[in-house]
Amino acid sequence: MDIDMDNLRERTLKELFSALEGVSGSVLECRYYPCHFEGQDCTFCYCPFYPCLIYDTGGRLKGDVWSCMDCTWVHERENVEKIIEALSIYPRQKLVEEDWHFFNVILQILLYGSEMGTWHEGNYNLLSLAGEDAQRSEMFLAVKIQDFQIVEVLKSPDISSLESYILVPLADASLTDDEV
Repeated sequence: MDIDMDNLRERTLKELFSALEGVSGSVLECRYYPCHFEGQDCTFCYCPFYPCLIYDTGGRLKGDVWSCMDCTWVHERENVEKIIEALSIYPRQKLVEEDWHFFNVILQILLYGSEMGTWHEGNYNLLSLAGEDAQRSEMFLAVKIQDFQIVEVLKSPDISSLESYILVPLADASLTDDEV
């Protein structure tokens, strides 16, 4: 499926607002159906949390793109209902104006019951999502997001020289610098 990254956020918001009007369910006439699994809920074809940078969803960082190919979470009916409930409390204008962090915190609350990420030296730290070993590891990624798009990925940088990055565990420590 070809994705126009410039219009991705606009399309995502349009789908979100449609979903807030009522759950649409499966879209059997879509030429890509099923893109994840038979019977999937297609209400959020474009995930409102993209790029979430949370491996527990099944997503993975591939170069400087967050791949949702193995994510089924947003297409499970019970999760669609939770997403709609969580986001429907906000005025549409707030949803348009908010940044990646706002949406990521909502996703963390839906997945874990509370915000798990923390601010550390001007960076948002998601290393705790991967457990204690990842927190102690020196292998992690620093991801810069602007306008809901990944613009830079650094492997295991010196965090004292970084600001406004998202720190995420390295899903596969065997990756070379060229693969990150």
